[in-house]
Amino acid sequence: MNTHPRSSVTGGQITPEMVVRVRSAELRKFTRKRQFDQVAVQHGFSDSRSFERFVTALHDVAGIDYEGLRQVEAARRSVHRRLVAMARRGPRLMLWSAATMEAFTVCRADGRVIWHDRFPREFPVATGVAAAETSARQAIWLAGQARVQWGAEAATLHLILARSRGVELITLHHAAVTAALVLDVVTEPVHNPAAEQCTRPDPIDWHRTDLGTLIHPPRESA
Repeated sequence: MNTHPRSSVTGGQITPEMVVRVRSAELRKFTRKRQFDQVAVQHGFSDSRSFERFVTALHDVAGIDYEGLRQVEAARRSVHRRLVAMARRGPRLMLWSAATMEAFTVCRADGRVIWHDRFPREFPVATGVAAAETSARQAIWLAGQARVQWGAEAATLHLILARSRGVELITLHHAAVTAALVLDVVTEPVHNPAAEQCTRPDPIDWHRTDLGTLIHPPRESA
């Protein structure tokens, strides 16, 4: 038996307009089409007429463009397929990343520190998760610089984090796509050279590193 009250165009039950009006603040925070679909299913807006009313209410009541979001997600999937194809022909990189509440560290594949610095005083990190994510984003940015120096359209980055619990991996993937990188994230908290050297007192400027040393040769074309 369906325990969720269904929308009715003529009846006095819960309508799509009511749901959107009551939950508008929550709905505006959604970033994925499936989140809206789940709300529709939850309230029984599963037939075409009630779902169309729900989509219209999203637009008219909350200013949410559901159809536009659907199109953007489809475009992202297409872009990602092209990115993966280009990355197969491009170079591969491997970086280690770790952070404390005061500083972040990025190491190349052999464990040598290539970037170590304190977080700016004017932009302090609030949590360990934020510190780990910021360090990872710095590593992604640096890998993107190496890709540009190499002259490749796209590359693959194998990023090893000291911690990933609570880190928004989708945010890291978005940052990687922006840098034309296909991201492969793993976690290694025990034998992570970035974590082992994260408390060193001396900063290391990434400009002192030859970014070409971060690159592994491209895969051979099939």
